Amino acid sequence: MPKSRYTPPSAEVEALIARTVDLAKRRQAIEDEYKGLLAKLVDPTGEYQVPVAYMADQLGVERKTVYRHTGRSMT
Repeated sequence: MPKSRYTPPSAEVEALIARTVDLAKRRQAIEDEYKGLLAKLVDPTGEYQVPVAYMADQLGVERKTVYRHTGRSMT
């Protein structure tokens, strides 16, 4: 027997679900912008050429995190 489709039991739960979905979408948009700007800043052949170590220090993360977020290899 198929399970019935979920419906939020109250307007409060429905609002919390909508808020959660909204935050997830905004987080993804912010993350995409962050990674794009970071890649632009640390591109060794780009306009800005900010050292990865400097950006890592500014962000409070390890250098490998900056490399990972920009899709670059550490080697």
